[in-house]
Amino acid sequence: MHIAGVACSFPDRTVSNAEILKIFSDHSKEGYDGDFEKAAQTVEHYLNYIGSVNRRWLAKDEQGFTYTERAIHEALDKAGLGKNDIDLLIHASVDKGVLEPGMAFYVAKAMGMDRTQCFDVTEACGSWTRATQIAQSFLETGLFKNILIVTAEYAVHEGQPGHKSFKINEFSDLEWSFASYTVGEGSTATVLTRDADKPWTYTNRTFTQFADLCVVPVREDDVQTMRFNDLSLAGKGGLRFMSYGKKMQDNTIDDLEDMMRTNPIAVDGVDLFIPHTNTLTAWRDIEKRLGKKIPYIFMLPEYGNLVTNSVPAALATAEKDGRLQRGHQVSAMMTAAGMSYTCFNWVY
Repeated sequence: MHIAGVACSFPDRTVSNAEILKIFSDHSKEGYDGDFEKAAQTVEHYLNYIGSVNRRWLAKDEQGFTYTERAIHEALDKAGLGKNDIDLLIHASVDKGVLEPGMAFYVAKAMGMDRTQCFDVTEACGSWTRATQIAQSFLETGLFKNILIVTAEYAVHEGQPGHKSFKINEFSDLEWSFASYTVGEGSTATVLTRDADKPWTYTNRTFTQFADLCVVPVREDDVQTMRFNDLSLAGKGGLRFMSYGKKMQDNTIDDLEDMMRTNPIAVDGVDLFIPHTNTLTAWRDIEKRLGKKIPYIFMLPEYGNLVTNSVPAALATAEKDGRLQRGHQVSAMMTAAGMSYTCFNWVY
């Protein structure tokens, strides 16, 4: 499978750690039960510890589709294709404005792709990764010729569901709310075409016993049906992002290390290695555990946790910066809520 074109587009607004702390204070200080200064200092410590510096958010009156459209046009231009050459559009994001029929249809409608086949793939931060796996299978069958995967995450700025997590009532709430403070916004577009000589290889592992360590419930009154445990109930709120990052890492770090050790291509021998943009520190720790110098590209410090944008944004950025060229060997590791881990390899 061949990446004919990949592009990312981010809002100009840069939100620093200092601004995050101010937003946190504005939302939580009044009515907080306990030592608020301790909570604020803990948030600051966590942000610095994971390697966060900035993230991009939409400014007031901006629309996310502005950046999605920009990314799509750039990816199509790189691929030398027009919008009518795309015969399948996959929307692969957590953030979405509709549950039915699917965001892919609305992206296609807005772009004037009136006859393009459409569907969504939702697998938390791993949505783009899973979409590429599906796309490769479709391309191999010849059912589709040119596939466009779009990601767009804009759910954390003011007025959005993710912003609710800045309001906490007590210190223990930080355990599930902190991850929201790291999230960045933006869009990507990836055009994929068939290339039988360059198959992508995937290794997948799933740990459903940890599924409710990271969750965005649609409704807050359906907890029995979903069989959430007590951890997930702590956040209490439909569409609220609740992520127990430390528990997720503690329960799966050994498997993550093992997947990188057993990757069919040595992770220190590739031209570029793309980790998920959740924490920089965790990936540096993995590098130490492996005893290898890995050619990472880290998007987290300046762009935040990019959710489904992680891998394609890193590809587009590395290409722009001259770190990625055609023929380079690339590996990526996506860690996603569910829990779902995928280590995959391809020639760019």
